[in-house]
Order: sequence, then C-alpha cells, then structure tokens
Amino acid sequence: MAHILSLIKITNFKSIIDEEFELSAFTPLIGYNNAGKTNILSAIKWLLRRSSLGQDCFYDAANPIIVEGIIDGIDANLLQNLTPNHRNAITPFIDNEKIFLKRVQNQPNDTAANIKLFIKDPNPADPANEWRPNPAGIDNALNALFPEPIHIGAMENAEEDVSKSKQGTTIGKLLAEILEPIENQYGAQVIQTLQGLRDLLEADGQGRAQELIAFDAAVNQKIDTFFPNVNIRLHVPTPELKDVFSKGTIKVYEHQLPTGRDVGSLGHGAQRSIQMALIQHLAEIKRNNQNQTTTTLLLIDEPELYLHPQAIEVVRNSLKTLATQGYQIIFSTHSALMLNHEDVANAILIRKNNQQGTHRRQTLKSAIPQIEQNAPSQLQLMFSLTNASNILFSERVILTEGKTEQRILPKLIEVVSGRTLGLLKYALVRQGGVNNTRKSMLVLNVMDLPTKAIVDLDYILKNGVGDGLLQANNADLVAIQQHLTQIAAANNITLGNDNWPTTNPNVNAASAFAILASQQQIAQNLNNLHQALLAQNIWFWKRGAIENHLGLTGKTEQVWATFVNQITQNPWQGIVTDAASIQDCIDWIVN
Repeated sequence: MAHILSLIKITNFKSIIDEEFELSAFTPLIGYNNAGKTNILSAIKWLLRRSSLGQDCFYDAANPIIVEGIIDGIDANLLQNLTPNHRNAITPFIDNEKIFLKRVQNQPNDTAANIKLFIKDPNPADPANEWRPNPAGIDNALNALFPEPIHIGAMENAEEDVSKSKQGTTIGKLLAEILEPIENQYGAQVIQTLQGLRDLLEADGQGRAQELIAFDAAVNQKIDTFFPNVNIRLHVPTPELKDVFSKGTIKVYEHQLPTGRDVGSLGHGAQRSIQMALIQHLAEIKRNNQNQTTTTLLLIDEPELYLHPQAIEVVRNSLKTLATQGYQIIFSTHSALMLNHEDVANAILIRKNNQQGTHRRQTLKSAIPQIEQNAPSQLQLMFSLTNASNILFSERVILTEGKTEQRILPKLIEVVSGRTLGLLKYALVRQGGVNNTRKSMLVLNVMDLPTKAIVDLDYILKNGVGDGLLQANNADLVAIQQHLTQIAAANNITLGNDNWPTTNPNVNAASAFAILASQQQIAQNLNNLHQALLAQNIWFWKRGAIENHLGLTGKTEQVWATFVNQITQNPWQGIVTDAASIQDCIDWIVN
C-alpha cells in the first residue's frame, strides 16, 4: 500500500475551531451545504503547499492557524526508492513508518518566510522541543512524497477549469504535462517555424515585412522633426511555445459537425462530464510520469454534481481505481451513489454548529469496536450496516427487520404524516436479521445518529433478555411465557428449547406468535412491554408482525404494490386492519 496522509488536525482555520479527521486512500466527506467540507480540503492542501492566508481564513485572528498531519506508510521499500538526499532528510523523523508534521501561520497575511513547517522528532534531546522547525531538506523531501495536490473546486468554476489555461486549472495542468514531450518531439520544427516569425515581425528580423518597414520609415520622418538621430522600429514579439499553449482551450464537436463550440455553450452536466474526464486523464498522465515514491492528493468538491446516476457510478469507479494507483482521493459529496458498501466505514460525517464549528462524527470503523469486542461479530455488524450507505446522509435512522417495512413504510409514513422520509431526514435501514439490532443502535448512537428500531414481537420475547433490553425476571415476560405454555397444545404450537414457538408442519413460528399476541389474557402484559421498549427507542408489533396490523395476506411484491396503490388512492384508515396502532407508530417515528 502506498503512503498516505492518514490524519489531519486543523485548528483555527475558517469554520474549523479544533478538530481532527482520520483519512484513508479513499475518503468521502459527507455533510450538508456550508458544513465546512471544502475548508477541510483547503487545509489539507495548505499543509502540503505553503501559502500566505488572509484574515478570512482565520476563525480567530488573535490565534494562529495550525494544521497537523501524519504521513503513514513510509516503509523500507519506499525509502530505498527515494534519492539519497531525500532519504537522509526524512529518516531521522520516522516513527513506526510515520512522520508527524505541522504548519503554522501566526497572523493573517504573514510573509511566506514566517510560515513555519515543523517536523516531530521521535527521539528529541529535550522532550519540550520535540517539534523541529524547517529541518534541512525536508520541504523537498516532502515534495518527493507528495507532488502538487490536484484540487478541483466548486461547480461554478467548471467552465473556467476546463477552458482556460491557468496554472491551477485542470486544462492548464494537462497542457503543462504535454508541453515537454511536444518540445522534445517537435522542438527543431517549432524553433524553425518561430524563427521565420521572428525574421518577419521582430525589430531585428532579417526579413521584416515591408508593411512594418514602411511604417517605421513614415513614423521616423516625423520623429526626426522633434528628436534628430532617434529612430524607432515596430516590434512584434514572437511567442515562445509555452505562450502558445497558455492560450489552449477546449472545443466541443457534436454530431460530427465541423465547427466546434466553446465549453461555456454547454449545459452544466456536459461541462462537469468533460471536467471529470480531463481529471481522469490528467491523473493517468501524472501516474505514468511519476515513480512509486509519490502519492498525489486528489481533492474534489462534489464530483457528482449535474451528473446522471450512471455517470456518477463511472466517476466513483474511476476515483476508486486511482486510489489504488498512487493517488489519495478525498472528496465531499451529497450522493450515496459516490459510495459503495466498503466505503461506508471510512466516510466522515461533517457537521457544524456555533459551539463546535465544523466537526466530525465518529466513523463506523471507529464506532463498531467500541460496541463489539469480538472480531468476527465486528465483521458481521460492519457488513450489516455498510450495506445501507444512506444512513450517512440522514439525521435519524429507523432500523427495520423485514422486507414489508422496507416496501411499505416509506409511502405509509408519507400518507399518514404528510412528510416523506427525505423531508424528515430519516434513513430507513433493513437489517439482514434482528440479531444485530441492539448493537446497530448502539453503534449509530456512538456516531451521534439518533436511531429507532421497528421489530417483530418474537424478537422482543426471544432476544429481549439476551440483548439487555429486559430483565430475565420481568413480570410481563414471565406471564406471557406461562400463558403460551397453557395454550400451546390446543393451538398446535410447538415450543423449542427456549420455550418459545418454533415451526412445525401445521403452524409456523410467525403464525404461532400471532396466535399468542391475540390472547386477551396477556394484552396488558404486551402493553407494558411495549411502553418499556418505547423508552429504549424500540417499537414492536403487538400483533406479532406488521402484516397483522395492515391486514396483508402475503409477503410478495404484488401484495406490497397493491397495498401501496390502495393507500395512495384511498383514505388509508379504511385500508389497514389496525389504524390506531399504525397511527401511533407513525407518530412515534416522526416525533
């Protein structure tokens, strides 16, 4: 694995008061508009490439801006591939294949010379002075590890980025990359062509145009009247090849038409597509031209903007590929399509408020070990949660158990409450089963994502004690189990080793729990358990499962589609079997 910037700590930079962010080779930054995601990208770039920051970059102008970072993965193989001077500059500061660095600007608009880069000494003579300012050769050595970052900004700059050749634009970087090989390939031919222009147009040209000579003569006659013995010649400087390339731009040709159009004449989607294609090509060129000792940071604001879903997936896959080929990709996004399930664990949730400024929530990768100590169970839990990337784009999460909830609840919530899941900023997440429900809730709460769960009755009765939701001697739980024992034989219910229903040829387990739930003798016990679980943000269906409250006769796509169509076309209260419970459930969800 290539070396990467594995952690960034930012203090007093724009909206970031004091926060650190753990980075990976492919790091999505997820947050609402104006949360500060772009500020994180800018701070990363500033750490690696010094520039003088103005007052608008300081959260508090009375305090310095400090950006710290950890470069991880500086192993023996990497050091062997560095030049001796770069290797010698870096080696004294390596600590367990890591280098710790920080850049400091003490006041706004300070000179570049006063902006210091510090490197942490792993074996300082004086522990109070572990940070060494500007060690000899360190800047060049860091440049060898991290070439100039590629920072692709907001969408409003897309036209300029792909059509105006400037030092910081994508097209400018592309032209700079191909300029040298063109000079090498066609240098003699270009020099000969330019020499002809010099002879024709420049003041000292050997074959100046007759029009220029005539102009000089006519003007010199007039000058001689004022200043004898002073002559002028009109000089038209011949451009260098780099000057010619500085005018380079993009022309767009459609439907095989011979006349090209400017990029600005296209829509935003086409502009963004061209921009992302150029970025991909630039990355390939840079990768082919650099050795294995470098990692190029690619910092992108919302690469998915104005792209259709299929194009977003192409962009994501391209960036994922680059992340394995000597690039570290850090990008802000508002689209779940920019992540697949293995990316969810490393995604960083960015939020902002008045007290904390821009800050992060814990990632799944860091939250899960706090809840689950057993490694195989961690993997199972990770798989369960990472298959629902929409949890990262919400403010609240509803965990569900079955497919029926997934198919029906979104429309049911909209019809009953008048608000969609999107307006509520809720993610509806179906777990593969209920075994991870409690642990998933704990993980999401550690991530500061308020979570509720909707489960069937059997989960509470069979797993409530094991998951720490109920005490083993809970009076209502005991009463329900005792009643089940009394009615089991009469209702063809088979009890398993745990004394709860199990499937037999006549009555399956789900039907057995529904039979149990219908018993009036335990209605109050179920109500008591229901209130106890609501206090823990868990709703269970007191009739056994959601189908029994809705009046559904099956669990097929046709049944679900028919039901959704019915509640869309007719008053929902007349469609469902238990309108009161459904109303209570929706109220509990949205409030």
